[in-house]
Amino acid sequence: MRAALIYFTGTGNSKRTLDYAKENLPFECDVYNVMEDKMLNPNDYEHIFIFYPIYGFNAPKPIIDFVKKINKSDKQINCVIMKNSGEHLFWNNGSSLYLASCLKRKNIIVRSEYHYLMPYSFIFRHTDYMAYRMDTVAKGLIKLDIKDYLDNKYVPIKRFFLDRAFAFILRIQWWGGRFNGRFYKIDMNKCIKCMKCVKDCPIHNIKFENDKFKFGGQCLMCQRCVQNCPKDAFKSLGFFTSWKVNPRYTFIEVSEYQKEKKPNYCKKNYQKYFAVSEARIKENA
Repeated sequence: MRAALIYFTGTGNSKRTLDYAKENLPFECDVYNVMEDKMLNPNDYEHIFIFYPIYGFNAPKPIIDFVKKINKSDKQINCVIMKNSGEHLFWNNGSSLYLASCLKRKNIIVRSEYHYLMPYSFIFRHTDYMAYRMDTVAKGLIKLDIKDYLDNKYVPIKRFFLDRAFAFILRIQWWGGRFNGRFYKIDMNKCIKCMKCVKDCPIHNIKFENDKFKFGGQCLMCQRCVQNCPKDAFKSLGFFTSWKVNPRYTFIEVSEYQKEKKPNYCKKNYQKYFAVSEARIKENA
């Protein structure tokens, strides 16, 4: 049996979840980065797994665009969505509804959906301890979730009142990112002209011409350029400069608790997620 693993990643969190899933899948797997020019033939697969970060309570537009280009399958194919975000809020449940509808039109049916906490690349920077803990829990959960899926224990998309309308309204982020991204600015006194931001941009939105950085109108606001800048040289993120997160997370083991900068932000949400998830992992160890 074969599985297609489809993903979009901004700062790398979704690629990490994909790697953890691949370690536990007993199939021959083909990996599809939606930002690469590689077409998927659904008839080649029995299973499809999709990995993405939640942006503005929606799936990133590149994931949607990739799925729309897939030809309709001659057979019904089971699909699993494995998404991640910086908070485990129920509002994120609607992020996959439009994606699931697009998949259904291709005869690809979402059987299970899983949501993992991974550290923010936007809004504020979690501590290294929190990032390590999130990553460790996600790795443990993915192993158990795949086992459940293979045992036909499906987890359907969870719904809440007006979730489809809520996600539709916030889909404005797709266009808002394009507008706001034009206002990114770099402090040339800090910049070492390593061109990492130019090379790493998944949408090729950043150019360096006439000794100046130019930001186009296709920004996804994935924050890869900002978080990976070795000199923290981005001085403006348009309307969201105060939400800048740098440097990137190392995910190296940190055993000592570190106090969060915003300890009350989604505090109960985080506590519940870790309590339930770590107990489940421990029970199945």
